[in-house]
Amino acid sequence: MSKIFFIPGLGANEMVFDKIGDLPLEKVKIKWLDNQDNESIQAYANRLIETYRINKDDTIAGLSFGGLLAQEIARILNHKIVILISSFRDTHDLRPLYQIGLKSGLYRLAPNFRVPIIDEIIAYNLNSQNQESKPILREMLEQTNYELLKWSLQKIAELPLKSDEAFIAHNIIGNNDKILRTWKNEYTTIIQGGSHFMVYEKANEVTEVIRKIIEKKENQKA
Repeated sequence: MSKIFFIPGLGANEMVFDKIGDLPLEKVKIKWLDNQDNESIQAYANRLIETYRINKDDTIAGLSFGGLLAQEIARILNHKIVILISSFRDTHDLRPLYQIGLKSGLYRLAPNFRVPIIDEIIAYNLNSQNQESKPILREMLEQTNYELLKWSLQKIAELPLKSDEAFIAHNIIGNNDKILRTWKNEYTTIIQGGSHFMVYEKANEVTEVIRKIIEKKENQKA
């Protein structure tokens, strides 16, 4: 039986998907693997495929940076669709401030260890000031691997410009996202009031969109 794999984003872990509701497929929440020296995003994606035994019939959903890995897995396994939640295709989908930070290499100045003020900055940009989500966000940030975080930022900075893909990217994005522009393709669903953390804050709405995508995919297979 096919599954749906959820890949978390920067500063997050698998707990970010805890409020995603029932779906027609078995849900698997991926945990970050430690990155290896000079590892490419393709190599990391291949390790996820091997570790979690992801196959061509499965569905991949990625949050933020997890969406980049979801796209890479789709390329490797020739998936027909990928689900992007608060995610992006290249740096042009980010807000200008983040584009500048990546192009200038400012992310390299971040330490390889946890600094509370950095946690606060990340939390501000992820959260829409939703009081219910703040405790889980704080807990995730306390568990953040900063070496992995810096590696992820480097991989984003190295992204080539987007090109035509062989898969369909279902884009679920919030219009109150402080990190992403509200970019659109022909498979975009905009969640009103959704922040970069809307997968938790507006989990019911996100779940419903994912359910419809899966049902359509499964019907096409039948």
